[in-house]
Amino acid sequence: MNPPMHLAIAGAWGYIGRKFVEAAQTLNWQLSVYDPAPVPDDVCLDGIDCVATQEEFLDLRPDLFHLALHPDARNLALQHLLARDGVAILNEKPMASPQSPHDCAGLLAQLRASTATPAPILLFDFPEVYDPITTRILDFLRQFRDVQVDSIAIERSKDREDPDNPRNQKMMVHIQYQETVHCFAFVLYLLGQLHSDPETVLNQGLRIRGQAEPYAPPNPQDYDTVVDGKTLFDWHLGATTISGWTDFKAGAPSTKLRTLCGVGDGRNWQIEVDYLEGAKSLRIDGVDQGVDARGSSYVGVLQTYVEWLSTARGDLMTSTAFPNARFAELTYQMSSLLWRSCYEDREFSLDSTRDLLAFDADFATAQRTFERYDREASS
Repeated sequence: MNPPMHLAIAGAWGYIGRKFVEAAQTLNWQLSVYDPAPVPDDVCLDGIDCVATQEEFLDLRPDLFHLALHPDARNLALQHLLARDGVAILNEKPMASPQSPHDCAGLLAQLRASTATPAPILLFDFPEVYDPITTRILDFLRQFRDVQVDSIAIERSKDREDPDNPRNQKMMVHIQYQETVHCFAFVLYLLGQLHSDPETVLNQGLRIRGQAEPYAPPNPQDYDTVVDGKTLFDWHLGATTISGWTDFKAGAPSTKLRTLCGVGDGRNWQIEVDYLEGAKSLRIDGVDQGVDARGSSYVGVLQTYVEWLSTARGDLMTSTAFPNARFAELTYQMSSLLWRSCYEDREFSLDSTRDLLAFDADFATAQRTFERYDREASS
């Protein structure tokens, strides 16, 4: 019997970190954690190796590192880890803050400069990309010799304005970068798998139009400027039309719905899927596919990452068919394009992947004009 996998998590007591703690425990993995914050009262530390310092954490030799950290802290950890032979890392999104797109190029340069052998593996945490439900969707679509995805409708939302939810005290960035990025990742991954890689699809041209509404945080005194909390979008990617919204506003339902329609070998098909834990479902042409409604998305991330390490390691960093740094840069640029479309209230049209990667949203300059929250009203 093989020994259990070893996962090391930095930022273990935050929301995402705790999800991966629970996932590792479900899988009976060996678990090491580092987080200078107090251990939450409801966490049982039995079987968990709590590391005292970041230096000690970075010296560990696990099968997989997970960096559930603020972007600045992630960058410091990556500088150390990317020099190590054969390291495997799961990184959080977004790839960079909205005002610092140069950090994307910086990370890509770090990866190119690494002389580690074997080369480091760095993938990003877009749970729906790793989810076994997505594999089942792709298995269905790949049965056709000729398949076209005509439309994808997306609803992804949750109430992040409720002052009674402690998680809502966490600082948000503009929703296009924080939440809609998951929608971009899902679409680029799915279509990229069907057409060899996302670049092939993007090179068919894209158009995007978005509208946004401001976020009303329960802690406005913590924000320098107003951020977007809801966005509606219409996106044309090659022959596929994508429409929908992401929403953090008060009363927003908790949902991660997708409806895909298209044609395979001359016949119409429809896929309805919800990725929300506790309500997961998959229907193909109206027939329920019997997925576990309570299946853990984070268990799926860990299992799929390990499977890819075993079956596709040589392709993980060279092809954007996987959620590596080059893939994450595409999702970041899509977020930037949508944000700018919302900001200017107009459609943007690009011809190719090269145009997308060259696009500059100039967020930092625009940020100087953003409105500010009424801090006195919140006190």
